Amino acid sequence: MIRVGIDLGADKIRLVMENEGLLFDEACMVALDQKGNVLAIGDEAKEMKESLDQKIRVISPLSQNKIDFDALHALLEQLIYDYKVFRMFKKTVLLFSYPMALNRQQREELKQHLLEFGAYRVYFEQEIWVAAIGAQLNLFIPVASCVLNLGSSNCDIAVFSNGQMQKSSQYKVAGRHINLLIQKWLRQSCHMQISDSMAEKIKINIGQTQMQKQPKTMLVQGVNMQSQKLMSLQLDENMLVPVLYPLCEQWARWIYQFLAGLNPEQQEDVRMRGIICCGGTMLLKGLKENLQSLVNCPVYVTDDPQSTVSQGLEILLERMGENDAGRTQKSSI
Repeated sequence: MIRVGIDLGADKIRLVMENEGLLFDEACMVALDQKGNVLAIGDEAKEMKESLDQKIRVISPLSQNKIDFDALHALLEQLIYDYKVFRMFKKTVLLFSYPMALNRQQREELKQHLLEFGAYRVYFEQEIWVAAIGAQLNLFIPVASCVLNLGSSNCDIAVFSNGQMQKSSQYKVAGRHINLLIQKWLRQSCHMQISDSMAEKIKINIGQTQMQKQPKTMLVQGVNMQSQKLMSLQLDENMLVPVLYPLCEQWARWIYQFLAGLNPEQQEDVRMRGIICCGGTMLLKGLKENLQSLVNCPVYVTDDPQSTVSQGLEILLERMGENDAGRTQKSSI
């Protein structure tokens, strides 16, 4: 039996295999030619996005409000082929972690396609649930555990106890808004147009939500919107604080309202145990400290927030293997 976990995200797609760990961690993109043939997937497809070749289409299947299932199927089929997920005389079980935005009908459509493609079984688990498992939380105790998963396109929070998700919420503003705010600020304040990749570099290098005594600087290149000529600017971390801090306030208000909707016992548990956070957006400098201050609740970030979900998939695949082994052993007695 081959057991494979796939973390479906708008920006990233990750593939883990039982006993082999993380094998693929790249952009959730596929490059297609005019006939719909796959030219590349992942980071290679992302690089083609800058291509001027009109015959190449680069698609992010989950980045829009409506999922592009044709592109998603093409991406998954190529990923499955590249990593030999389906092998002769072996059954393959696929386990997907999915964002709350993917509804039951869409999951069923994806499941049927993969079963027809060759999968033995296909399972789906909500991303926030898998994240909680990846964070090594014991979800079966009668005490509330709160998990926040803040990624590029998803912003989810949930409370677990007694082996069940007791309450959850999704917020419309996620990590990708950081890049959008940076681009908007440069257009309005500096009449400068920058690429998506430059916005990402700014976020990673000098994205900041707390004022610094010795702020880091970065040379930013773009196009002057008035002259249409190349231009460059020297930016520093402190210039980004007024741009990005309001996002912290938005997320904090949403979290506070969510906690206020819990029963008194759950509220007390969360105030005592804190909120466990994961997702790549939690790497934004100062975000953890700001949330902790604004919500007035302890906030903890997992050791590797970008990989918490894929780590959860690995744990679930291992458990599936142990359960199957246990059933086989019982049947042979």
